[in-house]
Amino acid sequence: MKIRVLGVVGVCALALCVAAGAAPKKARAVVGKCASPAEMSAQYTTAIQQELMDAALTCGETARVNYNAFQTRFGPELRVSDQLMLRMFTRVMGAKIGDKAYNLFKTELAAKAELRRTHDHEEFCQGATLLAGAALGPSALRLGDFVADVPPAMLAGGVSSCVLPADAIGPVIVPKPNPLRLAAVPSPATAPHP
Repeated sequence: MKIRVLGVVGVCALALCVAAGAAPKKARAVVGKCASPAEMSAQYTTAIQQELMDAALTCGETARVNYNAFQTRFGPELRVSDQLMLRMFTRVMGAKIGDKAYNLFKTELAAKAELRRTHDHEEFCQGATLLAGAALGPSALRLGDFVADVPPAMLAGGVSSCVLPADAIGPVIVPKPNPLRLAAVPSPATAPHP
């Protein structure tokens, strides 16, 4: 009886080890096609930059001043962010397709901003002014910290972070014990002592 129980336990342990060994390889494959948090931040940065650029071209002098101040203040961070985003696209899609996807992503963001502006010019310009005001506020703010508060809805395309929301994962499933296996395992009170 003890040998059978140890055999079942051994098979279960072996299955868990094999599954644990396979999981990292599969996770790495998926992660290779996903955006890291820094890469997601780079995409959000581009969304903000495209929004402010469209506003600078169409919303008047204040929007132009705001855009120029944004570019001046965050120039080094914007360049690093842009390089990171290009590397992400080439990593995920390959060099040739990744470069095209990177350019298409930026073009689509600009087009989406333009559509929002043509849909409601006044609201778009007010939103861009508030966005620039928050980014250029009196406190010394890092671009990455500011971008962390940008909602993902601003993105048009891009590379997903592959992080599921908590409610998409579903309920925790607790397995029910098998009565036949429980009957085969001696309880501590009835187990023979060595």
